[in-house]
Amino acid sequence: AKSKLSAKRGKGSQREVLEAMGVPSEEVAQFADAEHWLKYFPPLAQRDVTALGAKVDWRRSFITTEAAPWYDAFVKWQFRTLRARGKVQFGKRLSIFSPIDGQICADHDRASGEGVCPQEYTAIKMELLELPKAVAALEDSIKGSKVFMLAATLRPETMYGQTNCWVLPHMK
Repeated sequence: AKSKLSAKRGKGSQREVLEAMGVPSEEVAQFADAEHWLKYFPPLAQRDVTALGAKVDWRRSFITTEAAPWYDAFVKWQFRTLRARGKVQFGKRLSIFSPIDGQICADHDRASGEGVCPQEYTAIKMELLELPKAVAALEDSIKGSKVFMLAATLRPETMYGQTNCWVLPHMK
C-alpha cells in the first residue's frame, strides 16, 4: 500500500505528470503561464462530464478567478455589501502553521498529523529570583530587570500554588 505522503508527492516532475495525463510534450511549457491552465482543462472537464452522461447547462459555466473580471468584481461587491450589513466580520481563528511551507495549512495538506487540532495551553509566568549559572553570561544585559520564565501546561488545574520550576540547562 502506498503511503499518504508518497501519494501526495505523485510520480515525477510536473512535466512528467502532465505528459502522463496526455498533454502533448510540446504544449507542457505553456503551463508556466497560469492562464493556460484555465484555458486547457475546462474543455476537457466538460468533455468528460458529458461523456459520463451528465446533463449540464454549460452556458452557466465560468472561471471564478481574476481571469473573469466581471465575476471578481461581483464577489468583491458581495463581500463589501455583506460586511457593511454586519454579516461578515474579521476575527481570530485557530490555525495550524506549517514550518516547512512557511504558511497556514489545511488538515488534508499535512503529510502527517492529519486530524490534529490546535490545542489551548495555559502559560504561567514565573519570576526568577536567582539567576542560574547557565544564564550568567546575560547578567550584564539584564541587570536591574526582572527575568521571567513561562511554564506551559494543558492542565491548568495542576498549576495552582506553583512555587518553583526545575530546569535542566544541559539537557540535549
